Amino acid sequence: MGILGAGGLGVVATSAADPGAEGEPGWSQVQAATPGAVGWSGLGQAPCPEGMTRRVSVGSWSMDSAVPQARFNDGWGRVSSRDGGAAWAVVSAADPSDHFFLPYVKVSVDRRTMLALSTRGTQGNSAHTRVQMNSVDLRVYAGSSWDGRVYDVTAATDDENGHLGTWFEHTSRDGASTRWDVDNVQVYTCRDAPVSRISGSDRYASAARIAATYPAGVPVAYLATGENFPDAIGASALAAQRDAPVLLTRSDRLPGATAAQLDRLSPQRLVVLGGTGAVSSTVAQEAGAYAGTTSRVTGATRYDVSAALAETYAPGRPVLYVASGANFPDALAIGALAGDQGAPVLLTPTGGLHPAVEEQIGRLDPGRIVVVGGPVAVSDTVVGQLRRHTSGSVTRLTGSNRYAVAAAVARQFDEEPARVYVATGTAFPDALVGAARAGSQGVPVVLTRQDQLVSDARSALQALDPLRGVLLGGQVALSSVVMDQVGAQVG
Repeated sequence: MGILGAGGLGVVATSAADPGAEGEPGWSQVQAATPGAVGWSGLGQAPCPEGMTRRVSVGSWSMDSAVPQARFNDGWGRVSSRDGGAAWAVVSAADPSDHFFLPYVKVSVDRRTMLALSTRGTQGNSAHTRVQMNSVDLRVYAGSSWDGRVYDVTAATDDENGHLGTWFEHTSRDGASTRWDVDNVQVYTCRDAPVSRISGSDRYASAARIAATYPAGVPVAYLATGENFPDAIGASALAAQRDAPVLLTRSDRLPGATAAQLDRLSPQRLVVLGGTGAVSSTVAQEAGAYAGTTSRVTGATRYDVSAALAETYAPGRPVLYVASGANFPDALAIGALAGDQGAPVLLTPTGGLHPAVEEQIGRLDPGRIVVVGGPVAVSDTVVGQLRRHTSGSVTRLTGSNRYAVAAAVARQFDEEPARVYVATGTAFPDALVGAARAGSQGVPVVLTRQDQLVSDARSALQALDPLRGVLLGGQVALSSVVMDQVGAQVG
């Protein structure tokens, strides 16, 4: 976890294991600053503070071939690291202090400037692993495993008209023999970006935060289990069409955040998705107390639930979407688009249509059918069955992986949308709830990895040119690196 200092003050990265932590020896209030967390593993490009994106990469030092500036290096050598080489220094009573300097770099005075580095060590005391950039004195906690640190060093730009000199020092504590490793050092500037995050402490709180964007007194709200996807996944499109929030619950307990949001929303009607194994009768009753009426959509299988949701659509829809019910990404990707178009989404087994689903498709008599995903997700056998239920075309919207499929779906929206939502492609809750909100606003959802904005998502953002980006979920779902990278593609 990186540590940011407010106002560009020096920062002390503290830890319960760090004897230099606040209230303990080695802590200096002069160097303390209000910290804000920026998640970074220490690999790859470091992020800007959330809500910003990188402006200029001023300097970077990988340590793969050498420690910078040999003539200003006292005691630092090289060692193998997880991505090549790192600088390292071992100090002891016989050699109590080692240091090295980075080459000077130049930035504009008062421009938001960051210093990032990857670090590990055996020192365990940040008072003895220091980095100084001009007048900004940083105490870097180095744990036993590699981790990234990000510091705001804007204050240093005032000292020498934007010329930045950076000095690393490792000192021995009471003559003890300790080691400090440093790698992937970066100096860069940041700019504001129209990117934000909707998140809570867990999936239930995040869903409640998204629901908070709806006005009180909504006609209908949907309640789904946050523990598994099948019963709820078909509801995104329906909820989007009805401008209705989707909230998540545990099967046996209504989370406090969900209850609080239901209380605020006070929906005229609450629809519980799935059987009592997904949402217990007790939970449904407790949640229903916040609504005018309560009903449940259920079925023997996920496909029966999907068919039951489709019953609410009138026949003769211009388009109908079919996605795999065996996994969630493709169905999640299409939810926003289908909701925007007022189109149903039905789930299918890979090898052949479920009878209840096929019956509903026949009743709906769509003008055309779009299969989401490739033959591995929805077989050509299913495509053949679908041709019997429309006078129009049966086509595929597909890609090489879940991210490419989501990107292909996102490209179906008009360019320059007001916003694009970004969700993880490795878990369903954030995208499930976010697709309902996105569809109601007529904007897309793209999926990406937790640690990086994948190339398919980046290409989709570049093609769409949205005015802003909204990440769904906390840093466990989407890292600060992803927020930085999204910020570079929007606005």
